Amino acid sequence: MKLHVLAISLAALLFTACSGKETAKSIAQKWCDLNAKAYKADDGAAKDAAKYALKQYEDKIEAKYKDNETFMKEVEAEVEKCEDASEGR
Repeated sequence: MKLHVLAISLAALLFTACSGKETAKSIAQKWCDLNAKAYKADDGAAKDAAKYALKQYEDKIEAKYKDNETFMKEVEAEVEKCEDASEGR
């Protein structure tokens, strides 16, 4: 019985890992979520931490996709769709 549960859990974990491909839309959504946290955070440590997390994410994505200009333009277009909402506009 425990072996079956373990096998099913492992299969689910592998499926989740494989289906977690980043898309321009998923990257933009995460950026907008982080931007909203930075925008809405109170001044002080919380705001600094949120801004730092946003910058770290930007750096990670830019490093990962720096050679794919077309994809980065897709990300920028998706960010434009959610940026205003993330800042409460």
